Amino acid sequence: MLSYLLKEENCFIKESVKDWKEAIHVACESMIEQGYCTQEYEKAIFDSTEQYGPYYVLCENLALIHASNHSGVNETQMAVTLLKNPIKFTQDGYDVRILVTLVAKDKESHMAGIVAVSNIFSDEKKIQTLLDAKDGKEIYRIFSENS
Repeated sequence: MLSYLLKEENCFIKESVKDWKEAIHVACESMIEQGYCTQEYEKAIFDSTEQYGPYYVLCENLALIHASNHSGVNETQMAVTLLKNPIKFTQDGYDVRILVTLVAKDKESHMAGIVAVSNIFSDEKKIQTLLDAKDGKEIYRIFSENS
């Protein structure tokens, strides 16, 4: 069940971000504010990106923002941010509009979130429905229906 992993108040729509660093910050902000992780988690994502590149950009429109579960994780939780205007994490990379932030204490507790992301991104109609969402409540409903 996704309800323990994603809360409606962690689903957002934002007009735009100026660069990949702001995208990471926006994607992590609510998780830090609510205590699911610390600034150390966000820093770990920045550090990993500097070292390995944007490994979390999985396909057109989707970035699954995450870092090691050893870096400032307090509790497993997920957040979804929909950008109205896409961002590129590299000059020749995909346009990304959906930032799914995953904070996981272990290797199992976040699997419902992975299932929901897989179910949505394996269907063009579901992706479009998510991209057309009008508010956080609609984003939450789409993820809940696909878990």
